[in-house]
Amino acid sequence: MTTATERDPRADLLLARRAARIGDELERVEADGWLVYDFRGSNPAFGRLLGSGLPQSTRRAFLYIPAQGDARLLIHHVDAGNFSRLGVHVQPYGGREEMVQALTTMLGGVRRVLMEYSPGNAIPYVSRVDGGTLEVVRALGVEVLSSADALASVVAAWDSADIASHQRAAEALERCKDGLFTAIRNRLASGIDWTEFDAQQHLVRLMQEQGLEFDHAPIVAVGPHAGDPHYAPSPEVALPITTGNLVLTDLWAREAQRPDGGEGTYADITWMATTAESPPDEQVRVWETVRNARDTAVRFISERIGSSQPLQGGEVHRAVRGLIQAAGYGASFTHRTGHSIGWQGAHGDGVNIDDFETHDTRLLRPGAAFSIEPGVYLPSFGVRSEINVVITPGNAVKVTTPPQQELVRLV
Repeated sequence: MTTATERDPRADLLLARRAARIGDELERVEADGWLVYDFRGSNPAFGRLLGSGLPQSTRRAFLYIPAQGDARLLIHHVDAGNFSRLGVHVQPYGGREEMVQALTTMLGGVRRVLMEYSPGNAIPYVSRVDGGTLEVVRALGVEVLSSADALASVVAAWDSADIASHQRAAEALERCKDGLFTAIRNRLASGIDWTEFDAQQHLVRLMQEQGLEFDHAPIVAVGPHAGDPHYAPSPEVALPITTGNLVLTDLWAREAQRPDGGEGTYADITWMATTAESPPDEQVRVWETVRNARDTAVRFISERIGSSQPLQGGEVHRAVRGLIQAAGYGASFTHRTGHSIGWQGAHGDGVNIDDFETHDTRLLRPGAAFSIEPGVYLPSFGVRSEINVVITPGNAVKVTTPPQQELVRLV
């Protein structure tokens, strides 16, 4: 029989495994500790640091990880019992005044802490702490620094097992993508009518047969719908897939059952195909522009990481956008170059390849996993090419999904 102690997650063990990385982050910015605030699940870092299977806090909670010493958890007494089994010291409080007093004691002698705060909300994925709570901490004479890089290198970073799970998901997605293109090719050859929605539902079945799960159904888009970056097919609006179409498919998923029992990590790819015997020159020109921009990003990252130079996510985006602008399509590149990839969804909480939607100054370091997916979206068609990249624990740049080099011919 499994005992309660065996079932309960051990947050102290998880924090201990991450202690070196946390210590490095605190030392790098000369912070005395990391103060992680949560209110009813408002801060994903709270759960990621304490572990899966965590009960949700129903009141305000503060996890303090000092540069020296053990982590401490300040939490309301109604939640204290559930959290006391995590192996972390729990300090319960009752009313608000008692909470502030306990927080004052917890931070006694502390000069500066990391919190989930982004100056100017430049990185909204980091900004999880409300202004009032920041005021409370600052009123104690404590300087608040952004935990942006700590989140990326500690909370969002993948280890070797995560990368292996991602690689298996990526290989399964490749098989599903190939299966979709084969199905489209066969239906066109047989004269069978098929819409974007029909193709999407076929792709969903293929993904489920491969043991994958996902938070949203994949995209299959043709013509003007491919010019809508997040078009979602439905029976009411789906266009037929006919001869002469440019076809975009974007699919993302993770293992439903990871072999080691851990949480599966996502993979996310986008491929382009054509049902035209000879695609129009403009479609080919846009495709080549997007492909070259994608490959420019990989070369840029590889050169910088290979020479041990620091590299921000936003820097990569600027290099990619510059190439697309030079080709005359800058106004039609309407999103960031890439996003962090995570566990709960294709979009994670790590470094984004972005200086367009946000100003991401976080550093790409070991454990970073992200997409590279430039796109050009015109009224009559759109093109996007998406690959996945990880920075391995050994600080090597690894492209984990095959980069598409030519449009897939379906006729």
